[in-house]
Amino acid sequence: MARYVEMIKAREEEIAKMIEFLSKKSNGFENPKLVLIGGYGLRAFIPFSRPTRDCDFALKKENGWHLDKIKKWLVDEVSIETFKKKDGSGYMRCIKLIKNGGSKVKVSLDFMEGEVTGRTERDAVRIDERFISDSWKAKIRIGDREVEARFPSYVDYFILKVLSARASDARDIATLLWKNGMPEGLKERVREIMPCAELFREKLKESILP
Repeated sequence: MARYVEMIKAREEEIAKMIEFLSKKSNGFENPKLVLIGGYGLRAFIPFSRPTRDCDFALKKENGWHLDKIKKWLVDEVSIETFKKKDGSGYMRCIKLIKNGGSKVKVSLDFMEGEVTGRTERDAVRIDERFISDSWKAKIRIGDREVEARFPSYVDYFILKVLSARASDARDIATLLWKNGMPEGLKERVREIMPCAELFREKLKESILP
């Protein structure tokens, strides 16, 4: 147990450093506007945290590719495991192994440009202008540090959680509803940013509610 706790501490310390690094490179998440989602994004909405090795960012596709710029920032810091661009969306996964005693701890950084995708082609949320304009900055606790990042609006984050639809997401959604209530304008927003809007209802019925 003690070894697991030390592993979590080491991972969180590295994630905090990487977020601070990205903040500096992007002028405080302004250029480009990197929005922190996933497990670390959850900390902006509820007063609890659960350990996760993935640090996920979403950003809008504009002229050119922001992923190319971010790749240049990170190429000396991490290993680029996946780099894909197609049509109006792109994805990059970066991996870093850090030493923790006699073992190594894996840290992952994921960047999704233009679209956040899931495990199937139907699983998709568009990163539109409103996703960016409604995002906000806040400070969250990661390990022993308090770091500032940009987060999606509550309704957009809620939609992303339902899209993911894992068992851990169902627990997160229950906590989000308990602490924040139902997001306003949910139905309209689903139709705006989900190409397959009926999938939202399917995810709720088949994965989240059970």
